[in-house]
Amino acid sequence: MIEIKNESDLKIIENAIKNRQQGFDRYLKDVLTIVNDVKEMGDEALCKYTSRFDNFEATKDNIKVKEEEIETASKEISNEDKEIINCAKERIERFHKAFLPKSCFIEEDGAILGNRITPVKKCGLYIPGGKAAYPSTALMTIIPAVVAGVEDIQIATPSPSGIPNPYVLYIASLFGIKDIYKIGGAQAIAAFAYSTQTVRKVDVIAGPGNIYVALAKRLVFGDVGIDSVAGPSEIMVVADSSAHIEYVAKDLLSQAEHDELAGCFFVGFDKVLTEAVEKRFFELAKNNPRSSITNKSAKNALFVCVDSVELASRVVDIVAPEHLQLHLASPYEFMNRINNAGAIFIGEFTPEPIGDYVAGPNHTLPTSSTARFFSPLSAETFLKKTSIIHFSYEGFKKVAECASKFAALEGLFAHKDAIDERIRSIKTNA
Repeated sequence: MIEIKNESDLKIIENAIKNRQQGFDRYLKDVLTIVNDVKEMGDEALCKYTSRFDNFEATKDNIKVKEEEIETASKEISNEDKEIINCAKERIERFHKAFLPKSCFIEEDGAILGNRITPVKKCGLYIPGGKAAYPSTALMTIIPAVVAGVEDIQIATPSPSGIPNPYVLYIASLFGIKDIYKIGGAQAIAAFAYSTQTVRKVDVIAGPGNIYVALAKRLVFGDVGIDSVAGPSEIMVVADSSAHIEYVAKDLLSQAEHDELAGCFFVGFDKVLTEAVEKRFFELAKNNPRSSITNKSAKNALFVCVDSVELASRVVDIVAPEHLQLHLASPYEFMNRINNAGAIFIGEFTPEPIGDYVAGPNHTLPTSSTARFFSPLSAETFLKKTSIIHFSYEGFKKVAECASKFAALEGLFAHKDAIDERIRSIKTNA
């Protein structure tokens, strides 16, 4: 447990987060090699790495899911499971449609000004399938892309032994998506970014993954758009004496089971509470069905006791967690003090897993402190804005002199002359 009693103690948190990020960089060399190999050799490298990591002899003829595999998967899934999927699907669709941005314009002083919003043409969606399969992520990535109006959607999902998750295939079929590949890791991200003989280059890559996926997305950003750096998973819980210890400990464990590199952070206003939560969390980490993972991820956990609400809010903003849970008597008052978090879960009956499945907002969120500038995956991830500018003759006359003088102020002759030529024409025709 770390005690934060004053402003200077915050340096401890800053260093802990810095060390966590630097620890991820040890994977960067391997990721760069994979990305460059796929960029240069296409399917040859893509199949080589898929064979190495996913335990099947991948070839350009078998890395794409066949239509009969999709049909078989749909038949294998029970009606009860289909109802569960549909329940989540309806809630997620409703949320993303409600917040879909629309083009807008204003007309004033002889000018029409606005933003025209259009979808990207092509996207690549990454759906994890290594340590666990995530059909929920299929819904969380496909739905925003479909709501946004993306025409060309491809999916990459790791498929151990060459067998893709049937739930992922079924969900893709609900939206008519047929371009699904049995590929994962950095090699899948590189294929989307640069294309291979089998996989088409996309405009935007979206979806969470392990450290290899997250670093690969970071490397290709700029050649393609990305939703955010999403992975490994993180959770921070802020709690006071009103919190239920078992709820808090199990909320922390819910993210610890994702990945050995998952980050679990606890901030308490009470030393006794903080120690109790820490003790219970480590007990749970040692004894659960995924203890082979949680025993390792628990070593990344950070338990902090603070002396004030102000210091607690500063800790949150420094960490900028992917998931933030507030087990507080006055949660909204605290929420208004913070700026950096991917998603905020308020109250003891809003555990993070509710957000993973049925709440509606997306569970693909920025990690590694990138919530300082990235946002959750949404339909906006697949949309772009184009500025629209139209001046009439009268509108131009009102602003032309100011624009001409500004060009002179910057010393840009051609800029000024393009404006002045029209001013001269106006005066000539007056």
